[in-house]
Amino acid sequence: ILWAIVDGGGNIPPQIAVARALQRRGTDIHFIGHAGARERVEKAGFKFETFGTGREFNPTTPRSLPAMMAMFTREITDRSLGRQVLDAARRQNADAIVVDTLLVSVTTDVIKSGVPIVVFVHCFYRAVQDMTAGPMGWYAKLRGMDPRTPERADALQIVAARADLDPMRGTPPVVHTGVVWQGTPSPSVSAETPRILVSLSTCGFGGQRAMLQNILDALAPLPVDVTVTVGASIDTAGLRVPANATLHDWLDHDEVLATTSLVVGHGGHSTTMRALSFDVPLVIMPANPMIDQKGVGAAVERAGAGIALPKKAGAEQIRAAVQRVLAIPSYRRAAAQLGADIRERDGAEVAADAISAHFATV
Repeated sequence: ILWAIVDGGGNIPPQIAVARALQRRGTDIHFIGHAGARERVEKAGFKFETFGTGREFNPTTPRSLPAMMAMFTREITDRSLGRQVLDAARRQNADAIVVDTLLVSVTTDVIKSGVPIVVFVHCFYRAVQDMTAGPMGWYAKLRGMDPRTPERADALQIVAARADLDPMRGTPPVVHTGVVWQGTPSPSVSAETPRILVSLSTCGFGGQRAMLQNILDALAPLPVDVTVTVGASIDTAGLRVPANATLHDWLDHDEVLATTSLVVGHGGHSTTMRALSFDVPLVIMPANPMIDQKGVGAAVERAGAGIALPKKAGAEQIRAAVQRVLAIPSYRRAAAQLGADIRERDGAEVAADAISAHFATV
């Protein structure tokens, strides 16, 4: 299998996990994608080939939301990527291709070629539907690419999400696998002093630094221990960091979540589901309300496992939400119900079953 992937942050871990599950079954897998994905893919033990576009694609560089969305739109509709993927597939004698759902141009060209394809959706399918119906989808259509081509071509679309949380429209032909584990989740055991994990997106969405400062100001007077992972997209110079908070460039979230009482996050599907897999409720502030993060926050709130706030929520509003989730047991119970269900079976194994069965019939 040739696997085409985007350097988009939280989209990478579930795809690597499913690739590992397939590899354990004897499938040879080679990745192709943006340079920023190379380190994580190779660290997982897979070969990697970089897209050759002649331009930089670095989503960790802070940009305004319009600039970030314009950059992603340019990348996902680049017709040269489809040609590169098909050329790599021929060179490697690939029997099939798995394509990140964001790569609209690649999906279009692979389907036209007749090579067996699986489209990997790493978020709610509703987010794909919204993208199709919005400016990114309109632009793709103007360039001769229809984001709904996989549905019309009866391509297998793997959705690494819970169907009960996904507010998708209608009944499109997709396979929800449930949450793909990152590590091995287990019920968290809260520390004596409540521990709060603050984790915002690895992508450089404009305004995240201000979000983080508001969160730190909100948590400063509370009797809690705050662990913050900031990543490359946030400049921490000059931030007011309270005495009860520590900042880290990177931490293994499994180790932190094992003793965490609450996550304050940006609504990324990967981070959010990882928290729930440990029974941890959330306060969600979408870093980019133009993509799936707002929908993820709404889904968690509907499930009773957290509170969704606007991106520009002030310190007092954030503090009140944090205190409410920590004080009212129903939030923890709802998160624990979801967590117990997530831990019943790794979505990576469900996805590998579906992909193997699909390729056996084509």
